[in-house]
Amino acid sequence: MNKLSFLARTSLLIGFFFGIDKVLAFARSIIIARQFSLSFELDAFNVANNLPDLLFALISGGALSMAFIPVLTQILTLKGRDAVWVLFSRVANLAFVVTAGAAILIAIFAEQIVRSEIGIAPGFGLEQQQLIAELMRLNLIATLIFSISGLVIGGLQANQHFILPALAPRSITSA
Repeated sequence: MNKLSFLARTSLLIGFFFGIDKVLAFARSIIIARQFSLSFELDAFNVANNLPDLLFALISGGALSMAFIPVLTQILTLKGRDAVWVLFSRVANLAFVVTAGAAILIAIFAEQIVRSEIGIAPGFGLEQQQLIAELMRLNLIATLIFSISGLVIGGLQANQHFILPALAPRSITSA
């Protein structure tokens, strides 16, 4: 029997943890649905997640982290680990500062964003809109904490470390 190549083992490992992530996300959805049923609290929670999740996906959770892997790999190959660390720290710091700035602005104007005519919560009452604004502010804290995670995953993968990225959630509200 031939041993599996490094690439095959890594692919199987990532696939396994991706499957576990989806099963756990499904279980989480069932638990949340059973806890809140069809209620304005669940609707408020889902609406409040939209803007912070978009911010996360745009800045560090999506294309930036995927584009970062080949760049880090090339710099690692051509210039070494010190050059990779300098590039990584600059990009990570910039992503954090941009995310923090956007999160602060959204938190300050959360009520106006929610209540405006073209806001994110049309059809919700005043009490529900207040709850959405408060939940959004809480979610922005998580967005700030997770703002670097996509870049860290890209950095680990560029250095041929796949177990921790496979265990990491894909987004704040991944399902």
